[in-house]
Amino acid sequence: MRRLGSMLVGNEAARRRRGARLLTWTTALLLSAGPGGARTTEFCLEGLFDIGVRHQGLRAGVSERTPTTWCVVTEDDGDRVVYRASGKVNPDLDDSWAVAYPAADVVRIVNRDDPPDVEFRGVEVAAAEARRVRRLDPRRLAEELESRGGVIPDLDIELDAGRIAWVTSRASFPLRGEVPVVWRWRWDDPAAPRASLTVESEVVFEASGRWRELAAEEATALWQLSGGVAPIEAPAEQWPARVAMRRIDLDAHTFLVRGVRTGFQHLVVDTEQGLVVADAPAGWVELHHLPPRDLVGGLGVSGLSEGLIDFLEAEAPGRPLRAVALTHFHDDHAGGARAFAAAGAEVLAPADAADFLDRSLDRAPAPPDRLARSGGEVSVRAVAEPLTIGERRPVTVLPMDASPHVGDQLGVWARDADIFFVSDVHVPVDEEPRPRTGRERTECWFAGWATGHLGPNTRVANSHSAVTTPVSRLREIAASPTCRGLTAAR
Repeated sequence: MRRLGSMLVGNEAARRRRGARLLTWTTALLLSAGPGGARTTEFCLEGLFDIGVRHQGLRAGVSERTPTTWCVVTEDDGDRVVYRASGKVNPDLDDSWAVAYPAADVVRIVNRDDPPDVEFRGVEVAAAEARRVRRLDPRRLAEELESRGGVIPDLDIELDAGRIAWVTSRASFPLRGEVPVVWRWRWDDPAAPRASLTVESEVVFEASGRWRELAAEEATALWQLSGGVAPIEAPAEQWPARVAMRRIDLDAHTFLVRGVRTGFQHLVVDTEQGLVVADAPAGWVELHHLPPRDLVGGLGVSGLSEGLIDFLEAEAPGRPLRAVALTHFHDDHAGGARAFAAAGAEVLAPADAADFLDRSLDRAPAPPDRLARSGGEVSVRAVAEPLTIGERRPVTVLPMDASPHVGDQLGVWARDADIFFVSDVHVPVDEEPRPRTGRERTECWFAGWATGHLGPNTRVANSHSAVTTPVSRLREIAASPTCRGLTAAR
């Protein structure tokens, strides 16, 4: 095994040596296509993904490994790519999804089981994103490395006998900052390589790989629209996520900020002591990309929350930031807290996660954000009992019980507007009195909790849906056959 870090600084001799090794392996690979010529190939990784290391588990800082599959379908003679995955993103959600890149500027969310597809056209980043996904197949990565003369920007690659052995890059993660991301490949069985993915030396994914060649009919079907119906057309600028903040007033002193990024909204209450905000948003790094990329590029760890704070300064000029209440420790909801600390806000968090967040938000080296430039630090206050801020326009930060989604969490109750804000435990898709499909355990849990803890006139707002739900409807959900069945099963 030979380290080839010198390739990144233009070492031509290292490039030529590596190119010769790649040529031998890649030529043999292409010759194996047989008389039919170009092939469509699926490469899958099946193993265990640690959502705890990803900071998306039940308990802060605790490993939580779950079966996961990542697959990428590529063509010998084209740049089209399909990415498919199944597994858990959160403890309470088993899911599968597929994204296709059928053209240089098109991204398609594939909904085979529930047509139609959703299609984004005119996406400037589609070709670059497809290329990053394509590299998940180590043979395709080797082909690209050869075609580029041994250099791929932002990737440091090590070979062993002509095969990909290590791929090192860097990415900025909430609650971590900028850290190394490393793929390691083991080729004891060349037909079934072993892979491990580490983030800052912590193993996130361990898996075994396999290839299969798709028959012509299956390959053709990849690019056909689900159900044979026209796709839903979405604005190109919304892929993969965009920032388009707008204010939605709930009463004279309470409002939502929607579009902090696609699918995110936040409650803001203007108490006489200043603004209280629910959650500190951060980005989401796509780990199946090589190199990894944030959904909202260019903002770093704290950029989304810094943008939210700038928006609030424009919408409520002269009003100080009193506090930010982190509903739970998951990094997309808590990872932007450094921005609020830099703005002078008190950082509130669930009691069981407070120490973890206190350590994580002040890790060294600090990300190059406003807090780092000011030389400040984050001090997290644990909330174990109901905490009310303000008297004339009060807001109560309310500890909640453990749910299927997370072990410790907070709700934010705007008392004058009688709006209760939660994150992730209630995300309705419509106003029907039924739990959301696929999230029944969590939705039924929350319906029961809200019925027992909130007033009859309270309306529930959430972080990921425009629908608000009165407690009366939550009572109907809790009494539904689905929820009664889950309660009986427990």
